[in-house]
Amino acid sequence: MKPLTLTITAFGPFVDTQTLDFRALGEWPLFLINGPTGAGKTTILDAICFALYGKTTGNEREGTQMRCDAAPDDVLTEVSFEFGLGDKVYRVKRVPEQQRAKKSGEGFTLQKSDALLERIEGERATPLAAGKVTEVTAQIEDLLGLEVEQFRQVMVLPQGQFRKLLLADSKEREAIFGQLFQTGIYKRIEDSLKQKALELKAKAKELEARRAGILETAGVENLDALDAQVAELTPALEAAVSARQEAEGALAAARAQRQAAEVRLKEFSALADTKARLEAETARGPEIAALNERLERAQLADSLAGSWQAWDEREKERQSAESAAAVAAEDARQAEASLSDAKEAASSIPELDARRHQLKNDAERLAEWRPRMHRLSALNEVIAGLGQALKTFDVNLASVRSQLADTQDRMARLTRQRRELSALASTAGSLEAALVQQTQAFERQQQFIEKERQAQLLGSELSRLEAEGRQAKANQENLTRARELLELAWHQGQAAILAARLLPGDPCPVCGSAEHPSPAHHDGALPGDDELAAARDAEHEAREVLSRARSEYKAQKQRFEALQQELANEAAALGETLATSLEQKQYALGQSREACQNAKAAQQSLQALEHELEHLDNTQKQLLADIDGLQRQREQQSGELQKACGEKESLAGAMPEFCQRLGSEQAFDAHLAGLSRDIDALSAQMESLQTQLKGAETRQTQCNERRNALQQTLSEAGSRATAAKTRFDAELAAKGFKDVASFNQARLSADEMSAAKSRIASWQQQLAGLKERLAAQQEALGDTLPPDMTQLAALEAAAQEAFHQCNYNWQALNDTLVMYSRARAQLGTEALAGARLDEEYALVGTLSDAASGMTGARISLQRFVLGVLLDDVLIEASERLHRMSKGRYRLLRKEDKAKGNRASGLDLEVEDAYTGKLRPVATLSGGESFMAALSLALGLSDVVQAYAGGIKLDTLFIDEGFGSLDQDSLELAVRTLVDLQSSGRMIGVISHVTEMKEQIQTRVDIHKDTVGSKICLTLV
Repeated sequence: MKPLTLTITAFGPFVDTQTLDFRALGEWPLFLINGPTGAGKTTILDAICFALYGKTTGNEREGTQMRCDAAPDDVLTEVSFEFGLGDKVYRVKRVPEQQRAKKSGEGFTLQKSDALLERIEGERATPLAAGKVTEVTAQIEDLLGLEVEQFRQVMVLPQGQFRKLLLADSKEREAIFGQLFQTGIYKRIEDSLKQKALELKAKAKELEARRAGILETAGVENLDALDAQVAELTPALEAAVSARQEAEGALAAARAQRQAAEVRLKEFSALADTKARLEAETARGPEIAALNERLERAQLADSLAGSWQAWDEREKERQSAESAAAVAAEDARQAEASLSDAKEAASSIPELDARRHQLKNDAERLAEWRPRMHRLSALNEVIAGLGQALKTFDVNLASVRSQLADTQDRMARLTRQRRELSALASTAGSLEAALVQQTQAFERQQQFIEKERQAQLLGSELSRLEAEGRQAKANQENLTRARELLELAWHQGQAAILAARLLPGDPCPVCGSAEHPSPAHHDGALPGDDELAAARDAEHEAREVLSRARSEYKAQKQRFEALQQELANEAAALGETLATSLEQKQYALGQSREACQNAKAAQQSLQALEHELEHLDNTQKQLLADIDGLQRQREQQSGELQKACGEKESLAGAMPEFCQRLGSEQAFDAHLAGLSRDIDALSAQMESLQTQLKGAETRQTQCNERRNALQQTLSEAGSRATAAKTRFDAELAAKGFKDVASFNQARLSADEMSAAKSRIASWQQQLAGLKERLAAQQEALGDTLPPDMTQLAALEAAAQEAFHQCNYNWQALNDTLVMYSRARAQLGTEALAGARLDEEYALVGTLSDAASGMTGARISLQRFVLGVLLDDVLIEASERLHRMSKGRYRLLRKEDKAKGNRASGLDLEVEDAYTGKLRPVATLSGGESFMAALSLALGLSDVVQAYAGGIKLDTLFIDEGFGSLDQDSLELAVRTLVDLQSSGRMIGVISHVTEMKEQIQTRVDIHKDTVGSKICLTLV
């Protein structure tokens, strides 16, 4: 990661926007961040760390506490950091949570934290994450491969944090190096092997459970007991099989004997059935003989069927001819009567003709007066229309005069209202101005009361926050004292451990003295690293709680004081108006609002009234013009009416009396049409009477001729019927029938005769068949007797019971043996599976234990790989430390196994060339610790760069620590940094040491004054 530009606004001591362009410092610069105490040197690193992770370089300050107190209320605290990763450029922006001035109105509102990550490509910016700060932080961690704590330890060495990477234990160093060297694959191998081993163990447990379940189902404890049970059951099963076979044979013999007896019993039953059926058929003999006699008489009657049919047909012909002759005689009689009626009606034809001539003469006279009657009718319509028009004019004139009177009354009333509304509307302006003043006064007092309520709430909240702050402070002080006591005990214990190893005359590894007048000692148990770390974490958490409480209390107090100042200013501005209560103002405001509304309503009503008066005046003028026009039109219509009446009297006096009686043209036309219809009706009646007479004469002739012809046909049919009857009677007597009734009684239809023949033949066949069957059955049975079925059934039941018992015994033994055999087979299968699992676990389990650090030196696979990498880092670091310490110190990896279950393999110790001994890195002095930490950071940077796929550490910031070095060590440290910068690194150093300014001339100078700090660049 290479910084490009940093822009900060209202952050720390920087009031306005300041931009630091790292590109102006050179490609890979070594530069000094210089300035007086409190100017904001560390704030530069805090801003970079905050932009990336939302946290500062130390745990003492949160991002929410970095707002500049001198910044204007309308300026937001914001940090923007642009950096390069390989050939890609990114920009991250963050805004911490803070109080800001409201955009509208007065007071403050809470600005939520915000973040944005973009990829810069030329002039185009592509958002990668926006809005959620956690999302942006996660993206940064993915890009850099470092979390905030690891970033602080390997890329930024902040004040008081030099020793953290140096003193980290194996577990902490494993997390840092794992991220840097991306050795997660080895951790995944560990986890995969561990998971596979656990799965194999689970399968083995499951296999053992299944074996136990199989044995429990079989009712035995182990495999040997199962084999013994099988050996014991085999002879018993063979005996049960033999007994079952014998019982099965006995049952088959008893069943066969019973089945043979059932067959013989059925034969005896069939013999009895045959006898019974033969007796029944023999008893039907008389019935069949009577049926045969009836059939013979029917056959004789059937031989006479031809004669009888001939006589029957001749008789039907005679009856038909007789019926037709009677109908023809009746028709002739009716035709004679119709002719007589037609002649009588035709005698009135001359009279009808005379009447028709009279009607024709009357119609011709009326037709002559038709035109004058038409004119008279037209005059009647004109007179009626003119009379109706005069009535309409009279009605319209009365209506218009009434409208004119109403309009004049309405105008008088509106004129009076106009005078009243004018007086009320004139007060609208003054009333509205007064209403505005009262409304403003009411709203100001209402806002003042609301702010007083808010001030009370803020006061209560401030008291609560103050109490919480005191509690947090007390808690933090207690935890700090506890941590200091614990660290003191730890250091005393370390000193006691060193003192215990001192020999008389040997130099002290701390002070170098050969005399040891008062060696340190310690009583009681020493605090462990975990206990010390827990105390530090608790203190850190309490400090963060106290910081948040102070920040919240400060912000709340600022809001409270600002609100109180606003209340004081507003109270002074309101003055005596506060003496009147809000309710009184609200009542007076309602009264004024109502009066103002009434005045405005009067103005609107006055305008509408003016418009209406103007409209009524126009209406009055129009009505007067309408009256004048209607009167002229009425006079004209009255003259036309008098003229029409005179012409009507002249025409009516010249008309005949019968025309005058008709009265109107319509009655005249109706009378003329009636005469025409009467003439047509008389002509049609005369023609109809003549037609009826001719038709009656024709029909009488036709009926007489048909009656005579049918009388002749009847005589001939009677002769033929008599001859046929004589022939049938002769044949009837010859066949032995007394009369026609006995003949009809003997007759049968063809179907009945066929059924009788079939019935007789069937009876004869069935009787013969039964006799033959009876003889055969008697011959087959001979002298044998029916079998005893009860005895045979009892024998079979006894054999069945014996077989069931034997089969039950065999089935029980066989099922048990099958269960044992199946259990034996399943146990064999499970044994093979268990052997495969043991073989697989022998490999996987061993690898898992080795990879997880459960064997030997208890070093996991990842920690082993990291140990190799750490050795490379320590080679580079020791080379620099050896140079900076003038050949005294080297860093080594501690290979001894840690006590208890603590992780080991990545712990450090220092080799002291002066004493030739190894000792913990914690025993180094402040300056020595700084050189060791700096060497370790630089060596780590070199090795990470050298490994492909690792994280590129091309930037390092160092905050203080050089003041603990002597002149020679300082020169060596600076020379080391110059060498590192020459190899392609950006190195930024924060220091107060004067010699640093002389040796590092490229500087970022921070100038501090009363209005905030400024950033300036000093370039060589």
